[in-house]
Amino acid sequence: MTPGLRRTVATLGLNLERQAHGGFWLVALVVSTLVAALVRALPRLQETSQWWPVLILGELTVTGFYFAAVHVLLEHGEGTLVALTASLVPLALVECAALVLLGYRPGARWCPLLTGVACLVGLEVLYGVIAVAGYDAMGDFLLPSGVWTLVLIVPVAPLVGLQGWWLWLHPLQGAFTLVRLGFDQAPAWEAAPALAASGAWAYGGLLVA
Repeated sequence: MTPGLRRTVATLGLNLERQAHGGFWLVALVVSTLVAALVRALPRLQETSQWWPVLILGELTVTGFYFAAVHVLLEHGEGTLVALTASLVPLALVECAALVLLGYRPGARWCPLLTGVACLVGLEVLYGVIAVAGYDAMGDFLLPSGVWTLVLIVPVAPLVGLQGWWLWLHPLQGAFTLVRLGFDQAPAWEAAPALAASGAWAYGGLLVA
């Protein structure tokens, strides 16, 4: 095992231990359960699937973007991006699967849904690492992070009547499209460009991070 790989594995184990002791998994599962219960309590929201990709995106903004920022601040730059992403992707997959299983009655298309979730959280982790650079405390980061959050939720623009090809210029549009495919809200042919766009933005994010 190379020194770099050994460091990544060690950091991955440390991240998973930190998540368990810090209550990351507990918080994620409690939040997904509460959101699912809320959806079930609101018949109009439960009857339509158009809001489900939005719920998933909102969940992953916390699990990916903000959890990544917390990890970076706790590690003081000593961790690795690969280990951080590898530790948060399983958390996001379990969280979203629990949310959909508990709150979404019609059958979801799990392959595109979970692929989209993995792509989304991977990109959110990248941007969380980039955004928190230069900050020493979470309190200092919270206010400016609001701007990032607004930018990251742009893919939901069609819900307020804003549509067009320009949405594909957004870093999360491809991954968000895969999530929408999981709820039968996008044509199947968009899967290939969605995967390509996610891969391209991930590569660009890696270059910056």
